[in-house]
Amino acid sequence: METKNIIVAGSINIDLVYEVPHIVKEGETIHSTKHDLYFGGKGANQAVTAGQLGADVQFIGSVGADDHGIRAKENMERKGVKTEAISSKGVTGQAIIQLSDVGENSIVLFPGANFLVTPEQIQESEAAFETSDILLLQLEIPIEAVEKAAELAYANGVKIILNPAPARDIPDSLLQKVSILTPNETELELLTGISADSEDNLQKACSIMLAKGVQAVVVTLGSKGAFYMTSEESGFVTAEMAKAVDTTGAGDSFNGALAVALCHGDLLTDAITYASKVAAFVVTEMGAQPDIPAEFGR
Repeated sequence: METKNIIVAGSINIDLVYEVPHIVKEGETIHSTKHDLYFGGKGANQAVTAGQLGADVQFIGSVGADDHGIRAKENMERKGVKTEAISSKGVTGQAIIQLSDVGENSIVLFPGANFLVTPEQIQESEAAFETSDILLLQLEIPIEAVEKAAELAYANGVKIILNPAPARDIPDSLLQKVSILTPNETELELLTGISADSEDNLQKACSIMLAKGVQAVVVTLGSKGAFYMTSEESGFVTAEMAKAVDTTGAGDSFNGALAVALCHGDLLTDAITYASKVAAFVVTEMGAQPDIPAEFGR
Protein backbone atom coordinates (compact mmCIF):
# COMPACT_ATOMS: atom_id res chain seq x y z
CA MET A 1 0.00 0.00 0.00
CA GLU A 2 1.22 3.53 -0.77
CA THR A 3 2.99 5.27 2.10
CA LYS A 4 1.12 8.33 3.34
CA ASN A 5 2.79 11.65 4.10
CA ILE A 6 2.23 13.41 7.41
CA ILE A 7 3.77 16.67 8.63
CA VAL A 8 3.97 17.36 12.35
CA ALA A 9 4.81 20.88 13.49
CA GLY A 10 5.22 20.90 17.23
CA SER A 11 7.16 20.32 20.40
CA ILE A 12 10.02 18.09 21.47
CA ASN A 13 10.73 17.54 25.17
CA ILE A 14 12.69 15.41 27.53
CA ASP A 15 10.30 13.95 30.11
CA LEU A 16 11.57 13.71 33.69
CA VAL A 17 9.20 11.24 35.31
CA TYR A 18 8.85 10.87 39.08
CA GLU A 19 6.79 7.95 40.35
CA VAL A 20 4.83 9.00 43.45
CA PRO A 21 2.15 7.45 45.71
CA HIS A 22 -0.27 10.18 44.64
CA ILE A 23 -0.20 13.51 42.81
CA VAL A 24 1.26 16.10 45.18
CA LYS A 25 -1.19 18.51 46.80
CA GLU A 26 -0.63 22.22 47.45
CA GLY A 27 1.92 22.68 50.24
CA GLU A 28 2.73 18.97 50.37
CA THR A 29 6.15 17.32 50.07
CA ILE A 30 6.34 13.65 49.19
CA HIS A 31 9.10 11.22 48.25
CA SER A 32 9.38 9.81 44.75
CA THR A 33 9.90 6.06 44.65
CA LYS A 34 11.57 6.07 41.20
CA HIS A 35 12.86 8.53 38.62
CA ASP A 36 13.26 8.00 34.86
CA LEU A 37 14.06 10.05 31.76
CA TYR A 38 11.97 9.57 28.62
CA PHE A 39 11.54 11.28 25.28
CA GLY A 40 8.41 13.43 24.98
CA GLY A 41 6.74 16.58 23.71
CA LYS A 42 3.24 16.38 22.28
CA GLY A 43 4.44 16.92 18.73
CA ALA A 44 7.22 14.36 18.95
CA ASN A 45 4.91 11.83 20.63
CA GLN A 46 2.41 12.14 17.78
CA ALA A 47 5.13 11.98 15.15
CA VAL A 48 6.83 8.82 16.43
CA THR A 49 3.45 7.11 16.71
CA ALA A 50 2.65 7.90 13.09
CA GLY A 51 6.16 6.93 11.99
CA GLN A 52 6.01 3.57 13.70
CA LEU A 53 2.60 2.88 12.16
CA GLY A 54 4.03 3.21 8.66
CA ALA A 55 3.53 6.84 7.64
CA ASP A 56 6.21 9.00 6.04
CA VAL A 57 6.58 11.69 8.72
CA GLN A 58 8.33 15.06 8.40
CA PHE A 59 8.82 16.99 11.66
CA ILE A 60 9.21 20.74 12.02
CA GLY A 61 10.35 21.98 15.41
CA SER A 62 13.32 22.88 17.58
CA VAL A 63 15.54 21.27 20.19
CA GLY A 64 18.34 22.74 22.24
CA ALA A 65 21.98 22.73 21.19
CA ASP A 66 22.62 20.20 23.93
CA ASP A 67 22.89 16.47 24.57
CA HIS A 68 19.16 16.15 25.25
CA GLY A 69 18.45 17.62 21.81
CA ILE A 70 20.85 15.25 20.05
CA ARG A 71 19.36 12.23 21.79
CA ALA A 72 15.78 13.33 21.10
CA LYS A 73 16.46 13.69 17.36
CA GLU A 74 18.22 10.32 17.22
CA ASN A 75 15.25 8.66 18.90
CA MET A 76 12.81 10.24 16.44
CA GLU A 77 14.91 9.09 13.48
CA ARG A 78 15.04 5.56 14.88
CA LYS A 79 11.25 5.54 15.01
CA GLY A 80 10.72 6.63 11.43
CA VAL A 81 10.59 10.44 11.62
CA LYS A 82 12.50 12.75 9.29
CA THR A 83 14.30 15.43 11.31
CA GLU A 84 15.93 17.67 8.69
CA ALA A 85 13.56 20.54 9.58
CA ILE A 86 14.39 20.44 13.29
CA SER A 87 16.58 23.37 14.30
CA SER A 88 19.01 23.39 17.24
CA LYS A 89 19.02 26.47 19.45
CA GLY A 90 18.54 27.36 23.09
CA VAL A 91 17.81 24.60 25.61
CA THR A 92 15.76 21.49 24.91
CA GLY A 93 12.26 21.64 26.39
CA GLN A 94 11.49 19.57 29.46
CA ALA A 95 8.41 18.17 31.14
CA ILE A 96 8.41 17.33 34.85
CA ILE A 97 5.87 14.56 35.30
CA GLN A 98 4.41 13.07 38.47
CA LEU A 99 3.10 9.55 37.87
CA SER A 100 0.88 8.11 40.60
CA ASP A 101 0.47 4.50 41.66
CA VAL A 102 -2.84 4.33 39.76
CA GLY A 103 -1.33 5.64 36.50
CA GLU A 104 -2.61 9.23 36.67
CA ASN A 105 -0.22 12.06 35.88
CA SER A 106 0.46 15.74 36.50
CA ILE A 107 2.80 17.70 34.20
CA VAL A 108 4.83 20.93 34.46
CA LEU A 109 6.28 22.14 31.15
CA PHE A 110 9.47 24.12 30.52
CA PRO A 111 9.15 25.03 26.81
CA GLY A 112 12.78 25.88 26.11
CA ALA A 113 13.61 25.62 22.40
CA ASN A 114 9.97 24.85 21.54
CA PHE A 115 9.13 28.52 22.04
CA LEU A 116 11.85 29.46 19.54
CA VAL A 117 9.99 27.91 16.59
CA THR A 118 9.06 30.77 14.23
CA PRO A 119 6.74 31.24 11.24
CA GLU A 120 9.88 31.74 9.16
CA GLN A 121 11.14 28.29 10.14
CA ILE A 122 7.78 26.78 9.14
CA GLN A 123 7.92 28.65 5.82
CA GLU A 124 11.28 27.06 5.03
CA SER A 125 9.51 23.68 4.77
CA GLU A 126 6.85 24.96 2.36
CA ALA A 127 7.68 22.31 -0.25
CA ALA A 128 6.79 19.50 2.17
CA PHE A 129 3.22 20.76 2.42
CA GLU A 130 2.75 20.34 -1.32
CA THR A 131 3.07 16.54 -1.08
CA SER A 132 1.49 15.83 2.30
CA ASP A 133 -1.84 14.27 3.24
CA ILE A 134 -2.27 15.49 6.83
CA LEU A 135 -0.78 18.14 9.12
CA LEU A 136 -0.76 17.41 12.86
CA LEU A 137 -0.66 20.43 15.18
CA GLN A 138 -0.69 21.07 18.93
CA LEU A 139 -0.19 24.21 21.03
CA GLU A 140 3.24 23.71 22.65
CA ILE A 141 4.95 26.00 20.13
CA PRO A 142 4.13 29.70 19.53
CA ILE A 143 0.66 30.22 18.08
CA GLU A 144 2.15 32.26 15.23
CA ALA A 145 4.09 29.19 14.07
CA VAL A 146 0.97 27.02 14.39
CA GLU A 147 -0.99 29.52 12.27
CA LYS A 148 1.71 29.60 9.58
CA ALA A 149 1.72 25.79 9.35
CA ALA A 150 -2.08 25.76 9.07
CA GLU A 151 -1.93 28.47 6.41
CA LEU A 152 0.48 26.45 4.26
CA ALA A 153 -1.49 23.23 4.74
CA TYR A 154 -4.81 24.88 3.92
CA ALA A 155 -3.39 26.47 0.77
CA ASN A 156 -2.27 23.03 -0.42
CA GLY A 157 -5.47 21.15 0.45
CA VAL A 158 -3.82 19.27 3.32
CA LYS A 159 -6.18 18.00 6.03
CA ILE A 160 -5.40 19.62 9.41
CA ILE A 161 -5.76 17.85 12.77
CA LEU A 162 -5.40 20.26 15.70
CA ASN A 163 -4.94 18.86 19.19
CA PRO A 164 -5.69 21.98 21.30
CA ALA A 165 -3.29 21.21 24.12
CA PRO A 166 -2.30 22.87 26.31
CA ALA A 167 -5.68 24.62 26.08
CA ARG A 168 -5.64 28.33 25.21
CA ASP A 169 -7.64 30.80 23.18
CA ILE A 170 -7.50 29.86 19.51
CA PRO A 171 -8.09 32.47 16.77
CA ASP A 172 -11.20 31.84 14.69
CA SER A 173 -9.01 32.30 11.61
CA LEU A 174 -7.13 29.14 12.64
CA LEU A 175 -10.21 27.13 13.59
CA GLN A 176 -11.73 27.82 10.17
CA LYS A 177 -8.88 25.84 8.59
CA VAL A 178 -9.12 22.84 10.94
CA SER A 179 -10.45 19.56 9.59
CA ILE A 180 -10.57 17.76 12.94
CA LEU A 181 -10.24 19.24 16.44
CA THR A 182 -9.24 16.69 19.10
CA PRO A 183 -9.66 18.10 22.63
CA ASN A 184 -10.03 16.11 25.80
CA GLU A 185 -12.87 16.91 28.21
CA THR A 186 -10.93 19.61 30.07
CA GLU A 187 -9.74 21.31 26.90
CA LEU A 188 -13.23 21.29 25.40
CA GLU A 189 -14.62 22.97 28.50
CA LEU A 190 -11.88 25.62 28.48
CA LEU A 191 -12.57 26.33 24.80
CA THR A 192 -16.36 26.55 25.11
CA GLY A 193 -17.22 27.20 28.77
CA ILE A 194 -19.39 24.08 28.78
CA SER A 195 -18.63 21.13 31.05
CA ALA A 196 -18.32 17.90 29.08
CA ASP A 197 -20.20 15.90 31.72
CA SER A 198 -23.14 14.67 29.63
CA GLU A 199 -23.97 13.80 26.05
CA ASP A 200 -26.17 16.89 25.81
CA ASN A 201 -23.34 19.13 26.93
CA LEU A 202 -20.90 17.40 24.59
CA GLN A 203 -23.31 18.11 21.75
CA LYS A 204 -23.60 21.77 22.75
CA ALA A 205 -19.85 22.27 23.16
CA CYS A 206 -18.97 20.55 19.90
CA SER A 207 -21.64 22.58 18.09
CA ILE A 208 -19.87 25.75 19.20
CA MET A 209 -16.63 24.57 17.62
CA LEU A 210 -18.39 23.48 14.42
CA ALA A 211 -19.98 26.92 14.20
CA LYS A 212 -16.48 28.42 14.28
CA GLY A 213 -15.59 26.49 11.13
CA VAL A 214 -14.11 23.22 12.41
CA GLN A 215 -15.27 20.33 10.19
CA ALA A 216 -15.29 17.67 12.91
CA VAL A 217 -14.65 17.40 16.64
CA VAL A 218 -13.33 14.25 18.33
CA VAL A 219 -13.35 14.49 22.12
CA THR A 220 -11.13 11.97 23.89
CA LEU A 221 -12.75 10.72 27.10
CA GLY A 222 -10.08 8.42 28.52
CA SER A 223 -11.46 5.03 29.54
CA LYS A 224 -14.93 6.16 28.38
CA GLY A 225 -13.77 6.24 24.77
CA ALA A 226 -14.41 9.18 22.47
CA PHE A 227 -17.29 11.37 21.34
CA TYR A 228 -17.33 12.69 17.78
CA MET A 229 -19.44 15.23 15.97
CA THR A 230 -19.66 16.53 12.42
CA SER A 231 -22.34 18.56 10.68
CA GLU A 232 -24.01 15.26 9.73
CA GLU A 233 -23.61 12.88 12.66
CA SER A 234 -22.41 12.39 16.21
CA GLY A 235 -21.91 9.57 18.65
CA PHE A 236 -19.64 7.64 20.99
CA VAL A 237 -16.87 5.20 20.14
CA THR A 238 -16.04 2.72 22.91
CA ALA A 239 -12.49 2.67 24.25
CA GLU A 240 -10.23 -0.35 23.97
CA MET A 241 -9.77 -1.69 27.50
CA ALA A 242 -6.25 -1.70 28.94
CA LYS A 243 -4.50 -1.78 32.31
CA ALA A 244 -2.78 1.61 32.30
CA VAL A 245 0.63 2.04 33.88
CA ASP A 246 1.40 5.48 32.33
CA THR A 247 -1.22 7.67 30.62
CA THR A 248 1.24 10.43 29.66
CA GLY A 249 1.22 9.75 25.91
CA ALA A 250 -2.32 8.43 25.51
CA GLY A 251 -3.82 11.44 23.75
CA ASP A 252 -0.76 11.97 21.58
CA SER A 253 -0.64 8.37 20.37
CA PHE A 254 -4.38 8.62 19.67
CA ASN A 255 -3.79 11.66 17.46
CA GLY A 256 -0.87 10.09 15.63
CA ALA A 257 -2.81 6.91 14.92
CA LEU A 258 -5.93 8.87 13.93
CA ALA A 259 -3.89 10.72 11.31
CA VAL A 260 -2.50 7.49 9.90
CA ALA A 261 -5.94 5.87 9.63
CA LEU A 262 -7.47 8.93 7.96
CA CYS A 263 -4.58 9.05 5.50
CA HIS A 264 -5.58 5.59 4.40
CA GLY A 265 -9.16 6.64 3.80
CA ASP A 266 -10.80 5.19 6.92
CA LEU A 267 -14.18 6.55 7.91
CA LEU A 268 -13.94 8.80 10.98
CA THR A 269 -15.51 6.21 13.32
CA ASP A 270 -13.17 3.48 12.06
CA ALA A 271 -10.19 5.80 12.45
CA ILE A 272 -11.22 6.56 16.04
CA THR A 273 -11.53 2.84 16.80
CA TYR A 274 -8.05 2.20 15.39
CA ALA A 275 -6.57 5.16 17.28
CA SER A 276 -8.14 3.91 20.51
CA LYS A 277 -6.49 0.51 20.07
CA VAL A 278 -3.08 2.11 19.57
CA ALA A 279 -3.55 4.41 22.58
CA ALA A 280 -4.67 1.45 24.69
CA PHE A 281 -1.37 -0.27 23.97
CA VAL A 282 0.73 2.83 24.65
CA VAL A 283 -0.68 3.33 28.17
CA THR A 284 0.46 -0.17 29.12
CA GLU A 285 4.08 0.91 28.60
CA MET A 286 6.20 3.46 30.47
CA GLY A 287 7.01 6.71 28.68
CA ALA A 288 5.15 8.61 25.99
CA GLN A 289 7.06 7.08 23.05
CA PRO A 290 7.22 3.31 23.55
CA ASP A 291 8.06 0.93 20.73
CA ILE A 292 4.79 -0.02 19.02
CA PRO A 293 4.53 -3.62 17.74
CA ALA A 294 4.46 -4.09 13.96
CA GLU A 295 1.00 -5.65 14.20
CA PHE A 296 -0.48 -2.16 14.64
CA GLY A 297 1.10 -0.83 11.42
CA ARG A 298 -0.83 0.15 8.32
